[in-house]
Amino acid sequence: MCDNTVKVGEYIVIQKQNYKKLHKFNKPNSSVSVGKDTLNLNGIEGTKFFSTFKMISRGKKRSKEFDLELTAEAVNLIEEIGLKVSGADNRNIYDDGRSQKLSASEISDLTYDSTKASDIVETLITNSNTFHNKTEFSQEKYLKKKEKKYFEYIQILRPNLRIITEILYRLDSSKVQGIRIDTLSQIITLSNISNEGNHLLYDSGSNGLLAAALLSAMGSEAKGKLVHMHPGNMSQKQALLAMNFDSEQFNKCLSVNVYSALRQVYQGCDTHTQKETVLESECNLKRKATDEIEHEIKIPKLDDSQIPIKDHDTDESNVAKKKPKWHFDNIAASEVLKNKVDSLVIASKEDPQNIFLELLPFVKPGRQFVIYYTVAEPLQNLYMILKSTSNVAALRLTCNWMRNYQILPERTHPEVMMNGSSGFLLTGYVLK
Repeated sequence: MCDNTVKVGEYIVIQKQNYKKLHKFNKPNSSVSVGKDTLNLNGIEGTKFFSTFKMISRGKKRSKEFDLELTAEAVNLIEEIGLKVSGADNRNIYDDGRSQKLSASEISDLTYDSTKASDIVETLITNSNTFHNKTEFSQEKYLKKKEKKYFEYIQILRPNLRIITEILYRLDSSKVQGIRIDTLSQIITLSNISNEGNHLLYDSGSNGLLAAALLSAMGSEAKGKLVHMHPGNMSQKQALLAMNFDSEQFNKCLSVNVYSALRQVYQGCDTHTQKETVLESECNLKRKATDEIEHEIKIPKLDDSQIPIKDHDTDESNVAKKKPKWHFDNIAASEVLKNKVDSLVIASKEDPQNIFLELLPFVKPGRQFVIYYTVAEPLQNLYMILKSTSNVAALRLTCNWMRNYQILPERTHPEVMMNGSSGFLLTGYVLK
């Protein structure tokens, strides 16, 4: 993760103006779709992150396929064209659809024949009857609109927590439980994540966003472990993998099924071995005696010299099956839980009450817990239950409300179309 170059097998972020896309760079000559355009990523391997590339059309008619060429910086269309003449006001300009001399087919042919976006826009301006009569503000607005349409530069960014959170929230906020970057920062702060301690996370559907945030906050030189509990067979790890953690830091996250891990803690047994012995005993019980007799009859009689010598070590090693990774993760997680953890974070789609009460005994005294939920009612019920107990203190139920503002000269205003709320947090401390 410390290397600043693009490598095959890692995640990258492709940015085109304000649009960002998360992509795994699997092959050097792979392609990726960015909007309606198809980009060939051949040539980006080994380049520095935050490098700018110009989109070069492959020359095919009616094609949206582009090659990438490394360039120093993206050219601003307004600065390249330059606004020389502008009108005083727009009162005499009428949008009757006849101000542009070029037809739609001619503009389409111009798009595929030209090599630069500035040439396309300059041709449109030259054949416009009303552009030079517009005010300077209207001309800038027109050029920004055309720049957005014909923009020909992309930038390769290194994935970080803020960018990944923005991308996943913009794609579908329900797949990350509505967790925004401001809520994520509060969860990290209120849970008091440190690189010295062990931490417990229960996550049932945030695409690995919380696991990536907590593991990133622990740092690459963390001495503790992060126990990532999930209710299904496989944990969601998209955001965790997109962070491009090195193997040492990535292995500090133990992703375990919550039921298997708790069974390992309380029963202290090898569940995988038990299943194998039960299956073997069932198979032995189902085997018939006649089958064994027929099998013995079919074996030919051999002399003493022809009897093969069995290698007991080889047979035992072949019989012993390789145990899966989750088996060892369960054992390691149970050891962490028995020694108790330094913080507890819960972000569940189901009611968090029973989950919290079950995981609370594994938290050390004087440590924090954070519970996230999309609506307030389950947290209010849990708040009233915990108020009547004596093992928690400093309970606080908060709502994260944030509104974005557009800050521009003489046109600053809040964004109208946005979700102001990003869930609710119930925080507190565990007592002895």
